[in-house]
Amino acid sequence: MLTAQSPVTGNHLLRPNTGRRPLQPIKSPANVPPPLVDHSHQKPNLKLGWIEDSNKENPNQNEKRNRSSICSVAAVPVQIEQFEVSLAEELSAIREKMERLRLDKEKTEKMLREREVMMEMKMKDLDHRGQIQKVLEMEVDRLYRLNELRSLCNRILPIRSLREKEQEKIKPDKSQASNQQLI
Repeated sequence: MLTAQSPVTGNHLLRPNTGRRPLQPIKSPANVPPPLVDHSHQKPNLKLGWIEDSNKENPNQNEKRNRSSICSVAAVPVQIEQFEVSLAEELSAIREKMERLRLDKEKTEKMLREREVMMEMKMKDLDHRGQIQKVLEMEVDRLYRLNELRSLCNRILPIRSLREKEQEKIKPDKSQASNQQLI
């Protein structure tokens, strides 16, 4: 078991190492004060792998520290130039895309206008054909009614005109005269 040591001996309470560390503030190049250069009292930089690897909450923090210490002032303009170049490339790509979209929009609008004109022409043609069909239907209806009227008239006993009556009288006279001549 863990035992408490007295503060007189200088030993502190022994605690189990859980491998966790409390969150620490981010050290960015803007927040870090410039290091004082004192070469006489400089200690060698020792790396303890198990301490650095025990940072479970921020596994990439050590890499960021190393990169920030490695980067120099000369590298910053190169990054800015690369950033500007990449921005210029993105801007030109966006402009090309916008131009393509504008051309596609114009083509689509032109095609839609042409289709609209064609649809209007077809609608006018259909209206004209519809009017012609209505006229023809009315004419067919009239002819059909006229034909029915004629058939009804033929069913009713026809009224003979005077001319027809006289012709019938003449016909029997002619038939009698021809019979007498034959005898």
